[in-house]
Amino acid sequence: MKRSAICLTAVLAALVLATVFSACGAEDIQTPTGTIDIAKDQAVKAQLMMIKTGVTAYVQMNGIAPPNADAATLGSFVQPWPKNPWTQAPMKQGKEPGDIVYAPGSGSAYTLGVVTSDGSVYDAP
Repeated sequence: MKRSAICLTAVLAALVLATVFSACGAEDIQTPTGTIDIAKDQAVKAQLMMIKTGVTAYVQMNGIAPPNADAATLGSFVQPWPKNPWTQAPMKQGKEPGDIVYAPGSGSAYTLGVVTSDGSVYDAP
């Protein structure tokens, strides 16, 4: 009887430890992804400022907002053209994380933003 109680206690302790270790392992796997996404979000926000500077320069040279916010239109103002940290491809207009959201308005008006890791759009300040 005493031996059964010791074995049962040992089995329960092993189950508790296994649960604790697996929970710690799951947290370790998820944390870096969140941290990496935060870093990538900060990177695209900084790169957005580079593109905004290019748009501003284009407006100063031409008097109107550029038709697109892309490397073909703004490449002479923004060197090097920033890369999307999720795809490692040059940033482009689109709807995925790291993509530019741009719409020219009338005259020199425009809206400019970038898609972040959670799918929201961060507008250029």
